Amino acid sequence: MEEQKEMLKRRVAVLLLAATLVSGCGGLGPSQPGPGGPTAGGKAAPHFNPGFNLFSPQQDVEMGRQSAQQMARQLPLIDDPQLVGYVRELGAKLAAKAPGEKFPYQFQVVGTKDINAFALPGGYIFVNAGTIAAAKNEGELAGVMAHEIIHVALRHGTNQASKAYLAKAGLGVLGAIAGGGDPNTAQVIGAIGGAGANMLFLKFGRTAETQSDLAGARILAEAGYDPRDMANFFKTLQAQGGQGVPEFLSDHPDPGNRIAEINKILPSLRVNPNPTKTSPGFEQAKARLTGGRDRLAGSSQIARVGPRDPNNIEPGARPELPAGPFVSFRSPDGSFALERPQNWDALQADGSNFILAPKGGYGKFQDSLHVTHGVFIGVIPPRGGDLRSATEAFVRQQIESNPDFRVVREPQPLESGGRQWIATVVAGPSTITGVMEVDKTYTTAAAGGRLFYVITIVPEDEQEKYLPAFNQILGSLQLAQ
Repeated sequence: MEEQKEMLKRRVAVLLLAATLVSGCGGLGPSQPGPGGPTAGGKAAPHFNPGFNLFSPQQDVEMGRQSAQQMARQLPLIDDPQLVGYVRELGAKLAAKAPGEKFPYQFQVVGTKDINAFALPGGYIFVNAGTIAAAKNEGELAGVMAHEIIHVALRHGTNQASKAYLAKAGLGVLGAIAGGGDPNTAQVIGAIGGAGANMLFLKFGRTAETQSDLAGARILAEAGYDPRDMANFFKTLQAQGGQGVPEFLSDHPDPGNRIAEINKILPSLRVNPNPTKTSPGFEQAKARLTGGRDRLAGSSQIARVGPRDPNNIEPGARPELPAGPFVSFRSPDGSFALERPQNWDALQADGSNFILAPKGGYGKFQDSLHVTHGVFIGVIPPRGGDLRSATEAFVRQQIESNPDFRVVREPQPLESGGRQWIATVVAGPSTITGVMEVDKTYTTAAAGGRLFYVITIVPEDEQEKYLPAFNQILGSLQLAQ
């Protein structure tokens, strides 16, 4: 009799699992308010339950760890302690408000200007540098991260994997699990596509995306942010539609409808009357990405800031020497104009920052863009203090992002074209040419308290060959007043 009861329990469990599968990712629990409880108006904040899942939370962590290791080998991760430390601090603050299993959340910053973020099972979350740069305030960045945290908390990734595995293994696997079996992680990953299983963890349906928006909005409110900042970030992305659809929108469609859904639940959330909008950490992190030199220093890695698919650069290769006649180049915003060698390309790195370099002097190496011969030039936001202190901070960032480089000539004042400039020389070994690279940095004050810079880049053994071209570029330079 007891055995019959046990068998009946198992059959019921199988049927419940199958029924849950039909419902997708789980549903709204109308009688279950979130951790904050009912609002003053008596309405409960939205609360979602994780859906069908064959795996234990511990297996979420294991599968996420394996996928994160693969991603780390494929992506240009940023190791800037200040920038990554800020993102991890913000992530921990938001994850503390996450519902469900207390996963060991970990946050990484990807060195690409594409606007995107993604989450892997078990708490492994990646935020693109372009997302930080695009956010208008900390609330918008927190909205993106809260959205990804909910994907983890509601186990959307292994929900996808469970459905794929069930389709491969058949309903018989449900009986084994109901009988106390436990799916082997390695076997499951192999069955659903091996390394391709990562795609299952990153592509979610409309239901999962809606849940992540709404439950993410609740995290924002509980962490002291305005949930409307999540909607505002969608508006920021929509505004960029004329420049090509940002990657975040291609992965997360229908921003207009999602903005309306977030606004609809606002009355059910306890929103701080004085929500957090920004912080010194956010401002510093954004400045390091939009105005800093950690992406534009000598032959340091410049993650996808040049052309979409630049040619590979061959180790040891030397480009054609600068050739005339020189041609005019003017920045789109009119901040400066100059003359460059006819056989040099002009590449927009970011905003008002540009790379002038010959073919063969720039290109992809180990999946990142490097420059070995050429010029970096542009304008960055105000840094405070006088020209010398701003320059020292600017050069220091070059050194921090290139540990093998060092200052070989301290900042020295000079006058040119009626302007005060400061010249600094930094040098270090080039991973491409195999010889010492010499980066000469020239800085001057620009309109609005900004810092204008020019950095000439050349291998030590070719300095004399490039000096005439560098002098003509600098001599032709005209700055907006």
